[in-house]
Amino acid sequence: MKRILLALLFSLAAGSALADQITLLATMGNKAVISVNGARKTLGVGQQVGAVKLVRLDGDGAVFEVDGKQRRLALGEGYVGGNDTASTGGSVILSPDARGHFFTSLTINGRTVSGVVDTGATHLSMNSKQAKEMGIDYTKGQSAMAQTANGSVKAWLLWLPQVKVGTIVVYDVPVGVRDGTEEAPVLIGTSLLNRFQMKREQDAMILTKKLY
Repeated sequence: MKRILLALLFSLAAGSALADQITLLATMGNKAVISVNGARKTLGVGQQVGAVKLVRLDGDGAVFEVDGKQRRLALGEGYVGGNDTASTGGSVILSPDARGHFFTSLTINGRTVSGVVDTGATHLSMNSKQAKEMGIDYTKGQSAMAQTANGSVKAWLLWLPQVKVGTIVVYDVPVGVRDGTEEAPVLIGTSLLNRFQMKREQDAMILTKKLY
């Protein structure tokens, strides 16, 4: 069911230019949807765009041939090639609050909010009030339902072109927006966390951007 929903959400028209940062967005049958610095392409097995060829689908991921070398990418993962210094990664160090929660700043559309790491959340997640304040037109996303403590509420799934986590920019991040106005931090779920290597050092959590 999740695979079908992803297919509906991410079967979008592709951009025309290929750059260095490649991310696997979704798989649909024998096809894969990839993003290259925000431009989307749908490739069938054996098809190629620029230096990127889809070799095969592999469980929850896909194997690509990039610059003559094969690389396996899981959903949401990517590869950075060339000499794109803007994508060379970096680390964010998070310290826990009194209750052991890890917070960091998130910048979306030039607006900065507080986000809390939640490994139990599937997506970067926020309510509709927060989305409006950040200039996100969530109503253009795929309609869905979300479970909350007060029952089921209407929700939307969409992609954000980029999100800044601390000082690190991450491209093409899936986000879930639920109908609501409650005061709560934005949840940093696995759709964003899987772009980082997570490491604990004493009380601190270190998020290091994956370079693949």
